[in-house]
Amino acid sequence: MKKINYLAIIPARSGSKRLKNKNEKKIKKISLVDYTLNAAIKTKKIDKIIITTNIKKLLKKNQKKIFYVKRPNYLCKDSSSTESAILHSLKIFKIANRIEPKNIILLQPTSPFRDSLDIVKSIKTFESGNYNSLFSAYKSKFFLWEKYKKNYAKPINYNTKKRVRGQNIKSFLVENGAIFIFKYKKFLNYKNRLIKPIGYSIMNKKNSVEIDSLEDLNFAKSFI
Repeated sequence: MKKINYLAIIPARSGSKRLKNKNEKKIKKISLVDYTLNAAIKTKKIDKIIITTNIKKLLKKNQKKIFYVKRPNYLCKDSSSTESAILHSLKIFKIANRIEPKNIILLQPTSPFRDSLDIVKSIKTFESGNYNSLFSAYKSKFFLWEKYKKNYAKPINYNTKKRVRGQNIKSFLVENGAIFIFKYKKFLNYKNRLIKPIGYSIMNKKNSVEIDSLEDLNFAKSFI
């Protein structure tokens, strides 16, 4: 059994409640899937890439670095978890290639502006700490509130009687969904992409844009 350090997985199923066929949407004639695939290909530390999909036009002939997995319909429902698709693709990949990865990098097509530099930075952070998993995020300062009862709200991270200036409020990490890195064997045990101890890698807000709705797509197009 051949061993590799990093196997990237790009999940791309058809259908979506908020934005139909969002993974196939294009920004400047490039699909969201291709933005992510191009970033993965440019990342030298990624040894192999899996594209797991039920979209026929994305299922192509396997290449030296790219392996395509046809995702079955039962894993393409709105209720199907990404973890279930990962487990399925890993099983197919291992049987077909006799390769076992040490680490998995999950790259979701809905984050088109995440580039190879972001991935490399995440890998370096993952390798520098004693982490089982890592997620990408951006830092932001919000005055956070939560709803309670029916029509009321209360602050989470500040006192309304002692309101501080925005620059002095505590920064929060906002998970952006662009990059997840986790140990292969830990994932098989826990069936979860986030396993303690968990690290994080900071990205800028522009590269953190996540597309799940038409509004998100139009917002992303305004950057190009």
